[in-house]
Amino acid sequence: MKDVLDMGDYGVYVWSCYGLTFAVLVLNLWLGKRSLAEQVLSARRRLKMSESISPESPSS
Repeated sequence: MKDVLDMGDYGVYVWSCYGLTFAVLVLNLWLGKRSLAEQVLSARRRLKMSESISPESPSS
């Protein structure tokens, strides 16, 4: 098992690359979810503002 983790003395390089890749993927997911939540909130605010500005349609 130690040989697999060491990877012929390149283990530090290989595992740090795996760790960095994993960190970038997690950051990408987190930032995407945060951006989506901000956009949904912004759209809801704009919708609420447009509903409050436009007059209600008269009932027949």
